[in-house]
Amino acid sequence: MTGTRTNGADFVNISHGDTRGVFFVHETDAKSSRIIIRGNRSGREMQRIDLDDTCRVGNVYACYAEGLPAYDLSYTYIDDGTEVTDKRARAFAVKRTYGTRSEGAIPAIIPNSDFDWGDDKRPAIAYNESIWYLIHVRGFTKSSSSGVKNKGTFEGVAEKIPYLNSLGITALEMQPIYEFEERELPSDIKDAASISVPPAGRINYWGYKRGYYFAPKGAYAAGEDACASVKSMVKALHAAGIEVILQFWFEKNCPESEILEILRYWAAEYHIDGFRLMGETIPMHAVASDPVLSSLKIVSDHVEGLEDKNKRIAFSADDYLFTIRKLLKGDEGMVDGSLKLLRANPSEYGRVNYITSYRGFTLCDLVSYDRKHNEENGEDGRDGNDFNFSWNCGEEGPTRKKKVRDLRIRQIKNALSLIMLGAGTPEIFMGDEFANSQKGNNNPYCLDNAVTWLDWKDAAKNSDITDYFRFLVTLRRDNPVIHMPSELTLMDRESCGYPDLSYHGESAWKANTESFSRSFGLMYCGAYASGDGKITGEDAAGSLLYIGVNMHWDVRKLALPKLPKGYRWTLISSTGSEPVCDEDDHTISIPSRCICFYGTSK
Repeated sequence: MTGTRTNGADFVNISHGDTRGVFFVHETDAKSSRIIIRGNRSGREMQRIDLDDTCRVGNVYACYAEGLPAYDLSYTYIDDGTEVTDKRARAFAVKRTYGTRSEGAIPAIIPNSDFDWGDDKRPAIAYNESIWYLIHVRGFTKSSSSGVKNKGTFEGVAEKIPYLNSLGITALEMQPIYEFEERELPSDIKDAASISVPPAGRINYWGYKRGYYFAPKGAYAAGEDACASVKSMVKALHAAGIEVILQFWFEKNCPESEILEILRYWAAEYHIDGFRLMGETIPMHAVASDPVLSSLKIVSDHVEGLEDKNKRIAFSADDYLFTIRKLLKGDEGMVDGSLKLLRANPSEYGRVNYITSYRGFTLCDLVSYDRKHNEENGEDGRDGNDFNFSWNCGEEGPTRKKKVRDLRIRQIKNALSLIMLGAGTPEIFMGDEFANSQKGNNNPYCLDNAVTWLDWKDAAKNSDITDYFRFLVTLRRDNPVIHMPSELTLMDRESCGYPDLSYHGESAWKANTESFSRSFGLMYCGAYASGDGKITGEDAAGSLLYIGVNMHWDVRKLALPKLPKGYRWTLISSTGSEPVCDEDDHTISIPSRCICFYGTSK
């Protein structure tokens, strides 16, 4: 007898000569249970098995059904007289139209595991070499403006691989892609049959709820086989050098053993590269020490006490978001905290930095709205965060005023610069690279429409922002000292004549961190990226990169460190007008709300 089974799977295909069968596992505290097996295509009942104490251990029932065509059957359970869906199903017989609610139990099927992975290999890119891009699979390409054949699907994501490669993206983080009921019901209505029309505005678009964690979402597949769709997408992304990071939200009482089982299954069956784990009680120590997950990236906002020599665990929370947003809008007292976060790169775990996410404003809305505009959500504006640390640049919402529009573009470029300059892994939300807007809605959890669908027409209108993002990606790649494997020390530890990183203000070598300060200079010595300490003195001067940051509403002067004879500072780029450089005084006058980049030349 031979068979294959992933750890904790609910079925196993077994063969012995001409005998074929399926092994079922069902967990329930019902007093009586049975399984009903039907032909998948015919719908005809093939077998009914009572689950009694002879096949029960605790609340887990197991039975073996013989003589069945494993890949042409569907099944449901009956618990205490009620037909129920297998909560551990790997796939479903019926592909539900997005936005509709299932009526009754959903027949589960055994997915065909015959997928040709070929020479698929996980890219395994270190955090310090990574650039992440957060998407909602449906919203990423659902708009007709996306230009893909299979809109709003896993296949649509794969069609956008050339674009992602052109940006320099190394990992896609995806909001939940496991199967879940996106049509919500009011709390006082217990089943869909009791209402004729589902309540308006109650789509759970994001998917942060308990779902069928083992099954990929059927409505996100172009064809009938969602399992094959996910695998094909992952294989194509891997071939392009892009990792796949999946978000999983687990409810408070989800057992530790189930969480581990779910993650192991996706890792083994779908070749997933990592997970962002969300929920109140995530067993991070168990996940971090699990041997099956030992090479995968694990991201959480709780990593206390965790260490990993391979640095595959990463911390990600809103601390970077709030501090850098306040710096961007010109709040006082933000310089010191910003400098610390820009340099933060813990030795015991990685760090993923973002300024925008699926929650809150997009980057365009962050510089276009002072307050949230969530009227379309149907909650009278009570939902969503009231504290966004945003600034509309002088006028709320869309405007024709060129001065305001130019300032917003500059602020978007400033924000992208501050994301990409962090020593941790930078992450942007889909469309931020071309100023996509959600019309001021900072909590569109229940909207499946143009508000949440990425408008690709903006990519053509705002190509200068996209080009600037590509410039930042190239700058980061060409200056690895910005994103070293370990945190920079602010010391000349290799005696090359310059610290690995130094801070500057009105005077060289000292930043102004007083509460009234809104500007600072960063100087990186690229010699430290070689790691061999052989570049010293005048040669090290040729590897210097200086970034001047002025988030004040007036021009501010910053000192430029003096260079050896024969070298001069050369402007690489500026988010605003060109700074005025005084070589005799060794200073630059940076325009208001502007970030500039300088290299050295002879």
